Parts: sequence; structure tokens; C-alpha cells
Amino acid sequence: MLLFSPIWLLVFLVALTGCSGGVGDRPDIGRVSGVVTLDGNPVSGAQVTFQPVAGRPSAGETDASGKYVLLYSEGVEGAKVGACTVRISKEDQKFDKDGELLSSKETLPAKYNLETELTETVQAGDNTIDFTLTSS
Repeated sequence: MLLFSPIWLLVFLVALTGCSGGVGDRPDIGRVSGVVTLDGNPVSGAQVTFQPVAGRPSAGETDASGKYVLLYSEGVEGAKVGACTVRISKEDQKFDKDGELLSSKETLPAKYNLETELTETVQAGDNTIDFTLTSS
């Protein structure tokens, strides 16, 4: 079972928190999925977050083949339509025998997460957005 760092857990929980209103209160969203690779290899267990200019972020986690699907809120796939800043993070976490976190280290270059250079525009409908990352 993959555990999240506190910051990514918070981002993910915010993304899953539903609004109190119905679909009419939700902004236009587009379904977003894709594949994340690093130096040509799939990246598994990475958190992919799309943060619009205004509004809630959407987040998803890559599977063993690097595929992700964004969730806007519980049971709702997608991201807010429009320009988004994208962050992709994968942490190498070490735990003690009792399951306590000893250390956590980001394994992807900062230009994809803390100092992200990634931006995408989500369109209405289906969006396939792949990320071809490099170590350098």
C-alpha cells in the first residue's frame, strides 16, 4: 500500500471533498487521463495534480504502467476546464518496523513538482495528456 506524504495527502483529500451542492454548483470539467514516463519508462505510484488558476485541484495516482486518471471530487473524474499548473511527485518513503515514517525523499526532478514548469489546458470532454519526463 502506497502512503502519501502529509502535503500530498492534504491535496488529494481536498480534491476528493465534494461541494455541498449538486452538479449545478460544479464548474465545467473535462475528463483527464494519460501516462507518465521518466526517461522512457513508466512511473508508478506518482501523484499527478492539476491546479486551476481558481478553484479546487484535481489529483490522481499512476499505476504500474504509468497511467493516471484525475479525480475532481468523490466519484467525479476530471479537472476544471481551463489553464492548470501541473505537479508530478513521487516520494521514496522509508518506515521503521512499527510503520512510522523515518524519511521521505522526492525522486523526480523539482521542475516537475516544487518548482514545476508544467502547465496544461483542460478542454471540455475527454483529454489525454501524457507527460514525458526526463531525469536531466
